[in-house]
Amino acid sequence: MKNDILDIFKEGLLIRTSLIFISLFPVTLLLSTAILNAIIVIMNVLFLIHVFSEKKFSIFNNDLFYFLFALWAFFIINTLLNANFQENYSRGFGFVRFILFIFLFLYFFSYKNFLFKKIILNIWTIIFIIVSLDLIFEFFVGFNTLGFKANYPGRLAGFMGADELKIGHWYLCFSLIILSNNFNQHKKFWFFLFFSIFVCFLIGERANFIRLFFALLLLTIITNRISFKGLSITIFIIGSIFFTVQILEKNEQKASNEVAETWNNKFEIDNRYFSIINFFKADSIREMHNNNKYTPMYFGAYNVFKENKFLGAGLGSYYKKSGEMFRKYEKFNEYIILPNTHPHQYSLEILATLGLPGFLFIFLFLFYFIYKSFSFYSPIKKIINLSSFLMIIVFFIPLLPTGSFFTTYGATIFWLNFSLMNLGNIKNINY
Repeated sequence: MKNDILDIFKEGLLIRTSLIFISLFPVTLLLSTAILNAIIVIMNVLFLIHVFSEKKFSIFNNDLFYFLFALWAFFIINTLLNANFQENYSRGFGFVRFILFIFLFLYFFSYKNFLFKKIILNIWTIIFIIVSLDLIFEFFVGFNTLGFKANYPGRLAGFMGADELKIGHWYLCFSLIILSNNFNQHKKFWFFLFFSIFVCFLIGERANFIRLFFALLLLTIITNRISFKGLSITIFIIGSIFFTVQILEKNEQKASNEVAETWNNKFEIDNRYFSIINFFKADSIREMHNNNKYTPMYFGAYNVFKENKFLGAGLGSYYKKSGEMFRKYEKFNEYIILPNTHPHQYSLEILATLGLPGFLFIFLFLFYFIYKSFSFYSPIKKIINLSSFLMIIVFFIPLLPTGSFFTTYGATIFWLNFSLMNLGNIKNINY
């Protein structure tokens, strides 16, 4: 690994700087939105300077660039036609940064016939382990190594702090990437698989835990890594995690009041997972809907869409539109609706934000490249393509809550995986 790092420093200043930014990018995602945006812009500028200085314009001569450019054009047209230009223009016109972001990761990962791919992923693995150990520390101590702790019972904050409970999204993304990096090392692969499941469970983000479980299950099945025996062991271990938490919760009831309070805070995570069972115990669909916080937001998004079927609310106007909807109707046929900055569900957010044309455009676009990526994976078995492909798939599981598709953090993780999903899929990305 030391020699690989030294090889990076043999490159020119521009290439060297870009590779360092990429190698440390998981850390960038743990920082504030302003810093993340600034670093993406810097990386894009360095990439463009390299493209122009080396006259490598042919890397954009492919269907991926044409489709992404068409998507950007659609966002701009939607912004110009929508009434709230000031609220929407930054996301509409600013999407160009993600087009360049996608291509710079494709380019530098495949640079010199994937010369630096392994070292980048190894550095990402080290960062992943550090973040994981910090989360385990927070679970048992009550705060992380920087003193951060979550204000929400049963959740972990990690390095992102109490105000940004998004570490589960980060963890899901890099769990799959790290597994792909260790796929050919049998013991390491299974270690990281069970380790990531365990830590993701401790984080307390139920939707991301379910996504990770399904993604890992699909990964092991598609790659023939799991037999019936292996699947049984996996289910047994996951079941044991839940059982252990239950036992610990019962034991804490025998402790002193002071210790009991500590255990109660620690094992509130148990209540978060098992409260899902109570969700299905409701006497009616209406009761099930009104007694949770997510489906009222989904219902609100659907009603925003119904009033803006063609153009949608606009890329930056969903909160305003959902607030107007809530002031107009607090309930539809006794079903509660709730306003929010976004509806916490990718499909509904795209539908409500861009209308039916935008929804169809994005999903046809994604379907085409998901199909192409999997077709590309099949003959050559590039696991990183598959892991990122699965990351894209699980984020569109119906009803499971998500972050926002259009905010900087959510979009960066999504388009990072979209880029890696297409790794090696473009013949002239490097030459």
